[in-house]
Amino acid sequence: MLFMNLFHFWRLLELTQQLEVIRLTVMIISTFGAIFGAVYVYRNFKINEKKLLTDRFSKAVEQLGTTSNETVVLGGIYALSKIAQDSPEYHWLVMKVIASFIKGKALEFAPMGATNAKDYPRVYPQIQEAINVIAQRNYTKDLHNETLDLSGSVLCRANLTNANFMRVNLREANFGRTNLKGVDFSEANLEKAVFFGADLSQAILQRANLKEAIYCNETKFPSNFDPDAEGMKKES
Repeated sequence: MLFMNLFHFWRLLELTQQLEVIRLTVMIISTFGAIFGAVYVYRNFKINEKKLLTDRFSKAVEQLGTTSNETVVLGGIYALSKIAQDSPEYHWLVMKVIASFIKGKALEFAPMGATNAKDYPRVYPQIQEAINVIAQRNYTKDLHNETLDLSGSVLCRANLTNANFMRVNLREANFGRTNLKGVDFSEANLEKAVFFGADLSQAILQRANLKEAIYCNETKFPSNFDPDAEGMKKES
């Protein structure tokens, strides 16, 4: 009798162990299934997110180049600025698009018969907003082996206070009568740029290329700054 009881106990223990093995196996399979499902969902989410971001970028660029409606253009600039802030992988591409938009744009000249003609030329609002995107960018996300190209841009009377133009190519840019207080021109290319009547009194000019940049008696410089020693040219 004792032997029979021990035998049944052993079979029961064996059955319990088998059930535990089955339970653990089911748990492991369920866990792997949940992990695989989560990975699949995440992968699809990232694919859709990337597609949505690409569509947003394409639409914003289209708004810059295919319409003369100021409101639509401004919307495209705001959208690109948001993309640059939220998506580091698009930061440099956005800056290049914005720089291309600014280059060659004309200022707003006084209309015929304007009573406030002395306030012109001034920068169109959409151009000013585009300038703001570059001027307020996070320069640490710039590509070190590339340079933003704003050469030849007309930036007269633009609001550039405390703008960040580090390492930007501004060759032959026109800063006539522009407030440049606090602007960071470190390592910027300002060769042959025009600074007639500009206020550079608090600008940062370390290692900036100012060769043949033009200034006049009204141009203001930081204290202890020698424009002639930097290769600048004075014109009346």
